[in-house]
Amino acid sequence: MTKKFKTKKRLKFRYRISLFLIISLSSFFIIFNFLYNKFASKIDNEHLISYLVDYNLNTNDSKNLLYDIISLNGTDFLLKYTLGLENSEKETIEEEKGLETSYINDPYESEVKDPIIYLYNTHQTEGYQKSNNASYNITPSVLMANYILRESLNDLGLPTMVETNDITEVLRVHNWQYKYSYQASKLLLQDALNKNKSLNYFIDLHRDSMNYDITTATINEKKYAKILFVIGKDHAGYLKNLELAEKINEKLKAFSPDITRGISLKGGSGVNGIYNQDLSPNTLLIELGGQYNNITEINNTLEILAKAIFEVVKGET
Repeated sequence: MTKKFKTKKRLKFRYRISLFLIISLSSFFIIFNFLYNKFASKIDNEHLISYLVDYNLNTNDSKNLLYDIISLNGTDFLLKYTLGLENSEKETIEEEKGLETSYINDPYESEVKDPIIYLYNTHQTEGYQKSNNASYNITPSVLMANYILRESLNDLGLPTMVETNDITEVLRVHNWQYKYSYQASKLLLQDALNKNKSLNYFIDLHRDSMNYDITTATINEKKYAKILFVIGKDHAGYLKNLELAEKINEKLKAFSPDITRGISLKGGSGVNGIYNQDLSPNTLLIELGGQYNNITEINNTLEILAKAIFEVVKGET
């Protein structure tokens, strides 16, 4: 009898503990949902983007709980706030990855005869906003943007190829860190040039990490991702690269001055300063929009960029 009583008592205790845990967890989720809907979901997109950008540009190591609630995925959030684990890897400003995506296979893989333009991405996994592609589970990237740009240029009569070798695989094979990405893309560029002697123009497409307002223009009630040309001045022939950037930039400004952020000259300590532009006077680095732009805004700009490149290239041949 005593044994039965003790068994019943243990079972009651377990039921109470289980009930307590269920009530506690339910209360937590109800309160969390209430606070999220009251505060986080009330922030409009523009202010939220500004907040996230400010956070990413802040060099202070302290992390803000509101940011983490909004931005971290479930696993990261639990790791940080239960086990205290964080990614401790630090990078220089030029090495910050921002929004990342996975490698995207070429949807229109085909061989272009005698290409004159070579499109590549030193940072192939730089991503854009996913909103317009959520149903396809695809995060658009600069590599996807190059596929689109290639089709536009080919349609205009400029034979164009895209570098489809995976940069991360090149880094892995050579046991190089992310900061050696330009060295990896240089190997691929030189290989492409050796195999395609017709190549004459080389464009490295990136995306920025700046505030949405900085990387976006509204022209005739249509949104465009702004373009920024980056020229490395730490090599003797940079003025030729600058000349080509200026020509394309002027064509863009003819469409609308708002679509371009101009030309940025970079050199000295803390930056690459060359960006493989020493390989050819017709080598450019273009920042197309930023990580908060969506693929529609990118696509709108690519149409204008393709026409600008076409006009300059045809004017030189």
